[in-house]
Amino acid sequence: MSYNILYCNIDGGQNIMATTKTIQSLERAFSILELFQNNKTEMSLKEISVSLNLNKSTTFGLVNSLTTLGYLLQNEDNQKYSLGLKILSLTNAVKMNNILIRASRPYLEELSAKYRETVHSAQELNGSIVYLDKVEAATSIYINTQMGTKNYMHCTGVGKVLLAYKTTEELDTFLTHSLKPLTFNTITDPDEFRKEMHKIRVNGYGSDDEEIEIGLSCVAVPVMKTENKPGFAISLAGPTVRMTEHKKNGVVYDLKDTAAKLSEIIYGYKKQ
Repeated sequence: MSYNILYCNIDGGQNIMATTKTIQSLERAFSILELFQNNKTEMSLKEISVSLNLNKSTTFGLVNSLTTLGYLLQNEDNQKYSLGLKILSLTNAVKMNNILIRASRPYLEELSAKYRETVHSAQELNGSIVYLDKVEAATSIYINTQMGTKNYMHCTGVGKVLLAYKTTEELDTFLTHSLKPLTFNTITDPDEFRKEMHKIRVNGYGSDDEEIEIGLSCVAVPVMKTENKPGFAISLAGPTVRMTEHKKNGVVYDLKDTAAKLSEIIYGYKKQ
């Protein structure tokens, strides 16, 4: 069993260093999947066993588990295995995120340059938001966010605009968990939060008004896949004093205009 150094980020906080063990059965399972990168599209159980120098019973157990989970597919005619549809779905998800980042980057850079503030794009993942991209202007203040790190949904602009398009049932489920206060401005009352979600739907944008950090505010909008389903969100963040001026100078309009362009470019959706 081997050991690796892993850097973890907990709840959007600082990185901590931990020593982790790699699990042998997991390593072997991934080795089986990786075999199909360099070999023919179909392999028999014996071919997999010989290629990885594993005994047949161990190979069968791993292959059977991967097949049950959908990562491998067995051909009933010759009993050989190939990559399953689950792998394809994961591959498509990675490709989609790469396309999303590449397509949106120039537009995020344009917003950041115009307002001289930090611009983010983010998606939802298991009840949190994950930052996909970040563009910082030379004059913007430092914001402790990084691509790939997670943050709260209920007090970030990007998280709130994604939550606003949940169904009543989905929002109720989300609100069964308490809303952690990060500052005295964080909305923690479920009824008040529902009102905030309604307001975002009506206005088409949301704000983080010093709800994570005093002195820091942002404006966010959803990038829609369909009329009622956002794909991701974008935001512009900076010192509260400057953000107040940006709102007067059209930042909400510019964010909405950018989001509409990205909706059409990435998802082929154009609001009627």
